[in-house]
Amino acid sequence: MAYPDFSDRTLSQLISLNGRTAVVTGAGAGLGRAIAQRLAEAGATLVVGDLDEASARETIESLQTEKGRKHCSAFIDVRDHASITALADKAVSETGRLNIWVNNAGIYPGGEVLKLTDESWDNVLDINLRGTFFGAREAALRMESNHGVIINLSSTAGFNCTDALNPAHYVASKHGVIGLTKSLAVELGRKGIRTVGVAPTMTETKGVAFMRDISDGVNAALDTYGRGLPLGRSARPDDIARVVLFLASDLAGFVNGAVVPVDGGDLAR
Repeated sequence: MAYPDFSDRTLSQLISLNGRTAVVTGAGAGLGRAIAQRLAEAGATLVVGDLDEASARETIESLQTEKGRKHCSAFIDVRDHASITALADKAVSETGRLNIWVNNAGIYPGGEVLKLTDESWDNVLDINLRGTFFGAREAALRMESNHGVIINLSSTAGFNCTDALNPAHYVASKHGVIGLTKSLAVELGRKGIRTVGVAPTMTETKGVAFMRDISDGVNAALDTYGRGLPLGRSARPDDIARVVLFLASDLAGFVNGAVVPVDGGDLAR
């Protein structure tokens, strides 16, 4: 296999995603939308999926685009293998290629371990881990050698569990995503397909806003957590999106199997 050499490329060439198709799951809002916006800004053609197809269409409408590029959206339920297959097929049929796949879809429910139901456990693992595996597998089947990048969204909770804000099923799923990322990197790397991960700390999304509305106590706990980070605040969606763009680009052409914390120093404490 002829491995690419990027030494003679300029920085602007290395970060460009012109001519590449990127799929982002869970892209109807929050992290997924911010990621889609940055990838589109770098020149990628976007195929975005979400349970809320109307929100996915809104994401498409928000993207920076140029003449000749046609982004598209679709319904996707990452718990359903057929749904993921349909999204991957749509990317190829609509754009002729599949180069970048971002497994962003996930949920963050609360719950004390002794009160977790079987259904809640299964739902979190199905969405956060099983869906990530399905997406990675279907993407890799359609990617060309040396032109594929799979990016999995984990969490700082995938490295440790330091407080009650991280429930057991969520922690287990995100540890699993890190293990899956490393395994895929070793196996798919031989085909020239990179697999990498991103591990955000608490990020101000609609999901976190919903948690803040639960009670003053929860809101205060989240504020305390954010202020306690070494950089003194919780993350914004674009903080994560910029790192995803870097990993998707040729700037990160020799990064494989790494899971990058985007955490304001959270894991350094």
